[in-house]
Amino acid sequence: MPVPRPVIDALKRKFPKPELNPNWLNACYEWVLEDSNLRPNQTNELVAKIENQLMLSDLDDSMAANTGLPEDIASLTSARIGKPPNPILVQIVSLTEIGHSAFQLLNVRQTRIDRADLAGLIEAGVEDEEESEPIPKYPRSTLSLELSDGSIAIRAMEYKKLPDLELGVTPLGCKVRDVSPSGCMPKHAERI
Repeated sequence: MPVPRPVIDALKRKFPKPELNPNWLNACYEWVLEDSNLRPNQTNELVAKIENQLMLSDLDDSMAANTGLPEDIASLTSARIGKPPNPILVQIVSLTEIGHSAFQLLNVRQTRIDRADLAGLIEAGVEDEEESEPIPKYPRSTLSLELSDGSIAIRAMEYKKLPDLELGVTPLGCKVRDVSPSGCMPKHAERI
């Protein structure tokens, strides 16, 4: 059953770039209809369910190739991309703290692993005489990111702290819109 035009139009308004992969959209639409017992005329509910699946998907699968970030992004030096009213949906492929030493980050990682192991023992009924301490957060200064629209990847970095991004908490695959090159370094863009 084809996806109704009002559903397609609503999704295009919300996510103009990159374009949805028609095969993915059809499969998602059929799954949502079956799983949620919705009817084809329930546009708002269908759009919400499909949007939720899009946010959980890998953009490699759900988006049409070469319809998001400019293919020549590596040669751009001062262009503004993804500005309203045409935001570009991208996902976080990698997230790295570059403002602290690798040694310091490795120590925090090891402490987190040790505390998580200890928490597992306590839950299993093995008591420890020491009081369990909270799992430490990674130190936070400047993040370097790799973002992808599903076919083109760019490297980006914070120039101002983005409080919603946190190493060890923000999952890879997290979606971001309204990409602008003020935080991106197009000369490092690469095809994936």
